[in-house]
Amino acid sequence: MLRPSNRCSRRRRYHVDTAAVRCCVLFLIVLGSCSDLGDPEVLLPQIVISTTQIDYATVTIGSPQARHLQIVNRGEGELHGELSLLQDDTAFIVQPSGQFLLLPGDTLAVELIFTPAAALNYSGQIVISSDDPENPEHLITLTGEGTALPVPALTVSNSSLNFGTILTGSSSHQQITLSSTGNDTLLISSIDFDRGEYSIDANTPLELNPGASQLITISFQSGVAGVFDGSMTIISNSPSTPDVVSLIGEAEAPVSYAGSVQPVWNSSCGGCHGSNGGLNLSSYTTLMAGSNSGPTVTIGDGPNSLLIRRLRGEVGTRMPQNGPALPDETIGNIETWINQGALDN
Repeated sequence: MLRPSNRCSRRRRYHVDTAAVRCCVLFLIVLGSCSDLGDPEVLLPQIVISTTQIDYATVTIGSPQARHLQIVNRGEGELHGELSLLQDDTAFIVQPSGQFLLLPGDTLAVELIFTPAAALNYSGQIVISSDDPENPEHLITLTGEGTALPVPALTVSNSSLNFGTILTGSSSHQQITLSSTGNDTLLISSIDFDRGEYSIDANTPLELNPGASQLITISFQSGVAGVFDGSMTIISNSPSTPDVVSLIGEAEAPVSYAGSVQPVWNSSCGGCHGSNGGLNLSSYTTLMAGSNSGPTVTIGDGPNSLLIRRLRGEVGTRMPQNGPALPDETIGNIETWINQGALDN
């Protein structure tokens, strides 16, 4: 009399377990298709070209003249691209050519050389293709003319300068070389900027004999945060005048450790990371001393700092362990502080 009841009981238990499995599977399917989770983040590249046209103007036959082009990746993902030169003869040379790879923030310097073989007009085209979804192809027009007469010529070592990101109130410096590459005296009458955040350490006019060069320093400084892309214009008696150099610069307000970082430790992390061994977050000095596992802050590299990875739960146990996760904005603020040099400010 007990056996049928036991078998029935086992069947009921088996039926309940199957239903539970089905519910779990259904939950996972619904969870996986839930739009609230969002799509995986895709880091995209952004290509920036310093110019779209290069005119060598008039160049003495057999005298090579160099111009420069810069390709910048201002996106957040890797930029893959290719450089190719189209022309009817061999007057133009591009170095480097072919495929290239730029990490976020990187710059590729390209040299373009024009050597006329006769008193003719020359033209060519640089084709830059990349995986930037917004601008997959760029065309750079090349023009120049050969002449048998003596000609002054200015060659600028860079067509674009990237000053990166500075803190407000600080400055960044880049150097550029102005070379007299013609066979007549070069006279540089003025060097001007379209933004007040840029300046140089040289006075004009400048006179350069054939083969001579002048190194100048360009400074970028801003008292307020923002993006300050601009240009430097060089006026001379070179047929290429005006020669324009693109300037890329950004300034951001410094994140204060005392005002924005330490208060986070005091309110959220003091219970586990006080003065009792391990990672001590009671002060700037103890934070920078690291933990038993080694350094927790990699100066200048917030995303790969152990501290940020623990706060985001990317490695080990998420911090803080005994409380809710810190808001993304708060973690981003700490990451910016590390990227800015992890200053005791």
